[in-house]
Amino acid sequence: MILVTGGTGLTGSHLLFELTRKGHSVRAIKRNNSSIEFVTKVFSLYALNPKELLDRIEWVDADLLDYSSLLNATIGIETVYHAGALVSFNPKDAEAISETNIRGTANIVDACVHNHVKNLCHMSSIASLGEANEQGFIDESCIWTKNKGKSAYAKSKFFGEMEVWRGAEMGLRIIIVNPSIILGPGRWSTGSGQFFCKISKGLLFYTNGICGYIDVRDVVKAMILLNENPNIKNERFILNSENLSYKDIFLLIAKSLEKNPPRYQITPKMVSFCFPIIKLFGTLSGKEPTISRENLNSAFSKSYYSSEKIKKSVDLQLLPVSESVQFIGEIFRKGTL
Repeated sequence: MILVTGGTGLTGSHLLFELTRKGHSVRAIKRNNSSIEFVTKVFSLYALNPKELLDRIEWVDADLLDYSSLLNATIGIETVYHAGALVSFNPKDAEAISETNIRGTANIVDACVHNHVKNLCHMSSIASLGEANEQGFIDESCIWTKNKGKSAYAKSKFFGEMEVWRGAEMGLRIIIVNPSIILGPGRWSTGSGQFFCKISKGLLFYTNGICGYIDVRDVVKAMILLNENPNIKNERFILNSENLSYKDIFLLIAKSLEKNPPRYQITPKMVSFCFPIIKLFGTLSGKEPTISRENLNSAFSKSYYSSEKIKKSVDLQLLPVSESVQFIGEIFRKGTL
């Protein structure tokens, strides 16, 4: 049997859909106060028979920080897809991010080992990777070498990966995927969903930064294909469709929403000048800035991610970013999710 963590999130819900669509019965973890309404809406978006597929899911109340609940959840499980994580760039959330993404992952690994789970497919992030190689690309060989200047989220994903590699040393077959920025419908207040939300309200600014993007549907298909290939063991894979500037991705999103794109470029010097003022006014108002200097600086970095390894390893044609954005934009306009 298969277990999915983070089943109520963007990636987790799509993972559940793809697994049930392929005929699998799945156990999924959720917190006892979490709703599965979003999952139901995701299934209804893609399937003519969403209830039939949803009935293949056994929901279990568990928490990544509650080891005993994970022990119960992993009984009788052969494969775990670990998509549960806390994503935040608010400095106030640094401790919670560390707890969830490092200790929570360690708990999953230990529960898997205790209950003799065979396979663990862990969703990490490009944030855990190192600097570009001599060709200017970041690939799987680019190893993290320093903590300085890294966000709390990036550190948590790197050290979370270390826990997964520990599992490999204890006999688990592991696969790690490092998706770039994941594009998917719904969850408009987090992740790339914020791009659609902000641009729909008239976002005016952009930076000259460059990053990678991939459709959530390709992320989950890649995870499943990698896990189903018995020849792949104890490896990591970057999942990335295209590298685009923020200006270009914002232009695509604006077009999909039938809105005007951001017009004004922000430079690093502007951030250096404005951040102390932002922090001062936040302190005076009793509110800390909701983003750190490290995260602001990352908006200007130009990172190019290589997807050569995944393309050679599985039979998967990655969706063009323009197609993904158009699909998501239409759903946003309709208010389906």
